[in-house]
Amino acid sequence: MGIIFTIIILGIIILIHELGHFATAKFFKMPVSEFAIGMGPKVFSVKRGETVYSIRALPLGGFVNIEGMQPENFDLEKFKKEKTDEIIEELKNEKSIIEKTDKIENEEFINEVSRRLDKAVEKELNRQENIQKNGFFTKSPFSRFVVLIAGVTMNFISALIALFMLLSITGVMPIKYTMPVVGEIQADSRAKEKLQVNDKILAINGENISNWVEMSEKVSKISQNYKDEDVSLKILRNNKEIIENVKLTYYKEAKANLLGIQVLPQKTSFSEKIKMSFVMFGDYFKLTLDGVRMLVTGKVAMKEMTGPVGLPKLVGLAYGQGGFLALINIFILISINIGIMNLLPIPALDGGRLIFIIPEFLGIKINKKIEEQIHLIGMIFLLVLMLIIVFFDVTKYF
Repeated sequence: MGIIFTIIILGIIILIHELGHFATAKFFKMPVSEFAIGMGPKVFSVKRGETVYSIRALPLGGFVNIEGMQPENFDLEKFKKEKTDEIIEELKNEKSIIEKTDKIENEEFINEVSRRLDKAVEKELNRQENIQKNGFFTKSPFSRFVVLIAGVTMNFISALIALFMLLSITGVMPIKYTMPVVGEIQADSRAKEKLQVNDKILAINGENISNWVEMSEKVSKISQNYKDEDVSLKILRNNKEIIENVKLTYYKEAKANLLGIQVLPQKTSFSEKIKMSFVMFGDYFKLTLDGVRMLVTGKVAMKEMTGPVGLPKLVGLAYGQGGFLALINIFILISINIGIMNLLPIPALDGGRLIFIIPEFLGIKINKKIEEQIHLIGMIFLLVLMLIIVFFDVTKYF
């Protein structure tokens, strides 16, 4: 199941990312020759207008082939020669034109080659004219910037939507963001005479707290060297702030001294869900940036990274423990990860291409052929990096 869920999750994320590039390219009337999900040989393809929509064998990425991204000089004679050879091979396999033979002197055969070649040349000349008029590099820096940033933007938007869905499905605030409000007091708690249900704990021993996790961490810290002293709690009760001094209670199960209270589950309104979606997105974003920083600085080894081969194992474990809600969390995390990774200023990635466009806003032009050579080097670097990650992924299964 882990493999199936991984393919589905990655497929959706890649589709959303490439759809951002595709939709904006179409909006700016850039010619798009192919919209592909996956890499490697085609499994399925269909052509609509100028664009081929395809699914490829390896679910490791995708691409939108926008014409004019790579500067090239069109050689008509070379095109005619290559197309002629291609047409001849096609016709040799068509019995309706001529029986299979090595001879190509047949008049009908020659006429058909000429007819198809003329048609192909006309089509290619129209295509080249469109590239010269509407190709990627003919557009303004703003248009190209939008097209390149659109994939990442779509990943971030989809992560926000998934966060909102997660909050809507559960119906309650995640514990990390839940206010420290007493929902239940355990019968054996030594604080039961001082606390009441609906008390909001504002501070512990003079240190302010904002959520249940912060409160738990502070109590845990006190518990490490607890000698039955009073713990001062600032409490909001009936809109009034009061101070209560309480004793902690030792619980064998937890092997710690605790207040002996349970959190009050907090429902969320529509506006709170929107707000919390952005707050949680920020936390995921920061977590991912910290991971990238530790990887770059060497605090995390390359072998600790998880790539597409190792991902099914993690997805399977997550699904076994948390069901579909865990899969939504993985979708969110991967979406933000892919968005941030694509923004890195590495040639061949969206971020690498953006750093060549930004100077154009200041009137600084960069040689396009040199730029594409740099992107080619970046692509080779990324392929080597992917092979290293895949190697470490495989070793994790053994």
